[in-house]
Amino acid sequence: MIAVLATIVVFFGLASATVVAAPVPQQGVAMSTSHITTECAGKPVRVAARWYFPPGRPTALVWLQHGFSRTAANLDALARSYATAGFLVVGPTLDSVNLGGCAVAYNIADNAAFARTVGGVFGSGAQTGSPLASSLRRAREAAHRPDVAMPYRMVFAGHSAGGEFVLVAADALRRSDPAAYRRLSGLVLFDPVNSFFGTHFTSAAASLGVDGLPIRVIASQPSISNSFESGVAVLQRTTRQDFLGVRLVTGIHIDAEGTSTDLIGELSELAAPRPRNGRVIHALATGWSSDMVAGTVTPTYYPGGRYYDLLLATRTVTTLPVR
Repeated sequence: MIAVLATIVVFFGLASATVVAAPVPQQGVAMSTSHITTECAGKPVRVAARWYFPPGRPTALVWLQHGFSRTAANLDALARSYATAGFLVVGPTLDSVNLGGCAVAYNIADNAAFARTVGGVFGSGAQTGSPLASSLRRAREAAHRPDVAMPYRMVFAGHSAGGEFVLVAADALRRSDPAAYRRLSGLVLFDPVNSFFGTHFTSAAASLGVDGLPIRVIASQPSISNSFESGVAVLQRTTRQDFLGVRLVTGIHIDAEGTSTDLIGELSELAAPRPRNGRVIHALATGWSSDMVAGTVTPTYYPGGRYYDLLLATRTVTTLPVR
């Protein structure tokens, strides 16, 4: 909190008056939990969600989806970075394995229908009384942020299998609800992984690539955890963009989780996230997302820009080639 001291001295002969203003409170990022009511496999489902409120009025909504065997809490640091940059963030926690396909990944059952359903939840989020709007209402009451309304613009972001989930959801929204799809400004994918089964990742990436929706990727080095970057390879083949994103030179799969990772995450990589990589992820993700929403290009976050070229010169990132 920054205290503001205002001293006014007025001279009337020997008299003077001093007025001290009250401290001005500074809002920070607030987080509260809620749930989102939806359905899957013909049954109602309540999805737990973490909401992050920016200090002021949000510029857009970010759907931030975790990956396989993870929760929204594992992306807490990234969510707070987005909120600090002015975004309203919601992170649903989805099952990793589910007999009905109500999961973040396609493993023992096809989850494409669930991804399409959740995409529809976000598509209708601006409607009063919708499941997402109701979840926001409960969360903002708990956070004491009645001033926050649902933004018009959206960005879908996902880590690992969550990258495939939001990709499939975005393509489904494009097909089923063009008006809602127009609210979607772009996708940011953190080391996205396509499932071992099915072709949903490939078909969604190809469709969105033709459509021209901005897609940005921050990849790590190839490993078992990211299926040796098979998902990134699909995006490199299907994107119609001149610039797709970057690969972290020393990146590991859980860098997107950063300080929010846990022992399971570190054991899966036999390593801990590098703080420098975390800072780069936060800077590029929020910078690119802000440009998507505003329809602008801030040079410093792209090839030829000062910050980006510094990352190249210091061997922090390499540019993902587009085939």
